[in-house]
Amino acid sequence: MSGSAGTTIRPEELYERMLLTLAEERPAHDMLHAAAGRQGHPTRVSTPFRRRDVHDSYEFAVIVEGSARVATATKVFDLTPGKVLLIEPGVEHDESPGDPPAQYVGFWCHIHDTMARLYRTRYVPPRTWRSGPALEAGGRTGLESIVRAITHELEQQEWNWLSSARALLVYLTSILIRRLRRGASLRLRASESPTISADARTWRVIQAALRHCDANFRRPLRLADVASAVGYSPSHLSRLISTHLGHSLSDHIRNLRMTAGKHLLETTDLAIGEIAHSLGYSDPAYFSHAFSRATGLSPRAYRRRMGIP
Repeated sequence: MSGSAGTTIRPEELYERMLLTLAEERPAHDMLHAAAGRQGHPTRVSTPFRRRDVHDSYEFAVIVEGSARVATATKVFDLTPGKVLLIEPGVEHDESPGDPPAQYVGFWCHIHDTMARLYRTRYVPPRTWRSGPALEAGGRTGLESIVRAITHELEQQEWNWLSSARALLVYLTSILIRRLRRGASLRLRASESPTISADARTWRVIQAALRHCDANFRRPLRLADVASAVGYSPSHLSRLISTHLGHSLSDHIRNLRMTAGKHLLETTDLAIGEIAHSLGYSDPAYFSHAFSRATGLSPRAYRRRMGIP
């Protein structure tokens, strides 16, 4: 994962290497699938040191060093290098080290609509996870439709399904690597957080807060507004978000706006001021400043980088 002594690998280069693991040839038993909608009793992992999560996006999980476990309500998946796990939206899952707990590095790729979010998790004994750096790669191609096709192949396993799934993974990988190479990625804040297993009620509150942000980030939105929507005090909600997600609610809202801003810059000819107002910024200059801090480019320079006049 690291280069030679004194060499620093850019996140884009790191994730390009990790993305290539998705396109590797592997036997059928190493293509794992956590499907939504299956009934079953909750599965308990053997270690209390775990990260609990659930998303409205598709997720690919790959272990690049060591071994880990991902447990859903119906199955425990033991992940080692060479295996790839596809998790469908809405599947609650626990990420934990193997037994006995030992250090590992995992790579996660979230796919939603045309967007991909890439990040690492690293477990360091006895009870600590570090995550990041994280990137969001945007573009015009509908990535989710490709992943749905992969899901269908894994679910149905009809004639030549493994070759079809591999080909789709290669196609998905090629799109994501092209995005990284042409600079179509937004670097998110790296985070480090202790291992804390949130109870079901806490996760429902966090998910409700994030859904409220997703639905309302295009207008002026404060922590107090989100806290009121979920029935918590601002300080309590802020503490829950930072403890369990490793970043603040304002970071989350800013990332949503920057991702949407990149999409509008790529796909429309709207003026910068119009884009700023559509994302809840009353001052276009403030939007330009925030965009430059997040991407390293001004909105106009970003359009030029993408080849858009």
